[in-house]
Amino acid sequence: MKSNLLALLCFFALIIVTDPVFSQISDKDIKKEQQNKSLKILVISDLNDIYGSTTYSQEVLDLVGSVSTLKPDLILCGGDMVAGQKKTLTREAIQAMWKGFDQAVLQPIKASGVPFGFTMGNHDASPNFVLDREVSASFWANHKADVNLTFIESSHFPYYFSYLKNNVFIISWDASSSQIPAEVKSWMKDQLDSPLAKEARFKIVLGHLPLYALVESKNKPGEVLEHTDETLQFLKENQVDLYLSGHQHVYYPAKKESVILYHSGCLGGGPRSLLGHQEAPYKSYGFIEIPKNIKNKGSVKVSAIRADDKHEVKLEDLPAQVSGFNGSLNRIDLSK
Repeated sequence: MKSNLLALLCFFALIIVTDPVFSQISDKDIKKEQQNKSLKILVISDLNDIYGSTTYSQEVLDLVGSVSTLKPDLILCGGDMVAGQKKTLTREAIQAMWKGFDQAVLQPIKASGVPFGFTMGNHDASPNFVLDREVSASFWANHKADVNLTFIESSHFPYYFSYLKNNVFIISWDASSSQIPAEVKSWMKDQLDSPLAKEARFKIVLGHLPLYALVESKNKPGEVLEHTDETLQFLKENQVDLYLSGHQHVYYPAKKESVILYHSGCLGGGPRSLLGHQEAPYKSYGFIEIPKNIKNKGSVKVSAIRADDKHEVKLEDLPAQVSGFNGSLNRIDLSK
């Protein structure tokens, strides 16, 4: 009887050690990240070039090489790290793309010591491309430690997971298509209802597809999240402060009701112009800066830097409003 009990205890101990639900970061590390400190986030997105490309543009390489100079506390990537989503790409070709990403982007960032948060884009792991998802999951399973994040819950990594940095609670969810699965929203609600999230001073959700259309080629269903109003309400009800997205390849900071919407420009191929705005498209990266003590959302600074001349994009040079098929957005005014 005793031997059976001992065997059972050993079995459950093995589960606790090996199951990703239990094998989270230590309490000591979490307590360290619960301290209120200013947080400088470097925002990058849409790094990929043509289908199947294993190399990256000079803008990507330059930015990655500048991380130590820019001194961010955290890097967040809005997805499309590789150039998949094409049926003719073989397993070997997809693996080669992720190897290229590892060498050109991930390992240099790891060497800098800056934590790397990301979300999966449609070219990384579209739900309709089973091989893409299989290879990307395998890649990230072998590189989970390289991102240097203080995970809170990562049993569904790399598709959706939560982490903490300087008492800012961040969730990466699977917005690689226009549909957010019900189980993802249920998981996310549990995360945002947790004591760690409720005690956090700011909450960010990171997903590839945005809520609203901003550019002509994406001004149609399937290129934004479905059920826009319902999704916005979900973010509001769960007290999310900022939603960070990529996909549209254009920078536009907006605020919809109580939620800041940071739309990241691209560093890879295909920058685009805003709907109704004639300025030539440009590649960019950006920053979200959260002060130590947040009195209101107006104390949070958002910005973007043009990759060509390194000049900051002036808010007044962006249109006051952008209107697409599923709604309008007003340019951010954090003073309100």
